[in-house]
Amino acid sequence: MDYMFKNGFLPTDAPLFMDEVTVVVAVLPLLVAFAISQAKKGKMELHKKLQLLIFVAGLLMVGYFEYGVRVMGNFAEVLKQSHLNQKFLYIFLAFHILVATITTIMWSFTVFHGLIKHKKLPTSEFRYTHIRYAKPTFLGITLTSVTGVLLYLFIYIF
Repeated sequence: MDYMFKNGFLPTDAPLFMDEVTVVVAVLPLLVAFAISQAKKGKMELHKKLQLLIFVAGLLMVGYFEYGVRVMGNFAEVLKQSHLNQKFLYIFLAFHILVATITTIMWSFTVFHGLIKHKKLPTSEFRYTHIRYAKPTFLGITLTSVTGVLLYLFIYIF
């Protein structure tokens, strides 16, 4: 796993794993939006498969990221690379972690609701409740993505 810590492909001093995770985080809302568009087109089976794939891949990327950060020491070591105010960075990081944690819980609930309840509820009731859960979940995914990319910029560019 030493390859993770070689220079990344983005024009910064970030290790490879940070670049990889940042790119995935940046495109995550676009991937989810594409999966949602499939549901709007009535391609429910494709929507389900895409959402499940994106969800699992997202969780694997979080694990990959956490492993990389732990091997580097911890996130405090990573934040030291920034020229920005450390207090601001810690507050922003705490906000990002809070949003990401809540979003992961909401996304888990939305995915499992979709997998389990679609056969148990009448179609109209299922769609109504699933969309009601999915809208704030998508907002959380987007906010997690934006704050994650901003953290990368704060640490390695600003």
